[in-house]
Amino acid sequence: MRDIEGIDEVVQKIRPYLPEIEENFERENERFKSLLVQGHDLIGRVLKCHLIVENYLDRFLATHFKTANLADAKLSFFQKVQMLPSEGHAVAFVKPGIAKLNGVRNKFGHTLEPELNFGELEPMHDVLRIARPTATFSEPVELIEAFTTVACTWLIVTPPHLQAVWADAFASIRVAP
Repeated sequence: MRDIEGIDEVVQKIRPYLPEIEENFERENERFKSLLVQGHDLIGRVLKCHLIVENYLDRFLATHFKTANLADAKLSFFQKVQMLPSEGHAVAFVKPGIAKLNGVRNKFGHTLEPELNFGELEPMHDVLRIARPTATFSEPVELIEAFTTVACTWLIVTPPHLQAVWADAFASIRVAP
């Protein structure tokens, strides 16, 4: 076995504090274990919604901008959302909700114990009040899942002959900044 120079002095200095060190370690170990066993259902559901919307978002943008190599640009979700039309197009209706979905996903990606409340989902709820006026939700994640369905519906790439119909129907739609 290899000796580590100075280790004997380190052991001597910390020996009087070992009970306190062990107690702190046990406290932190319990916290770590509680984080590790947290259910991931909520995180998984939010992430899945984000991924599904991104798939439709990618297809929409590639068609809208007539490019086959959109993936080569390596755009962030936020950048893609910024590229969506804010007026004169059906997608403008769901754009604020899609941006909010990204914000929720980011919060979940940077928080060990994420919380979700209805109040922060207002842009999604605004869309659902119109698209699904009778829908009720017992949990915020249910609202996100319902919004995902609606958002993807609006992001569907329509055949060229129907695009003009959609464009005309939504020509006066404008999203408030």
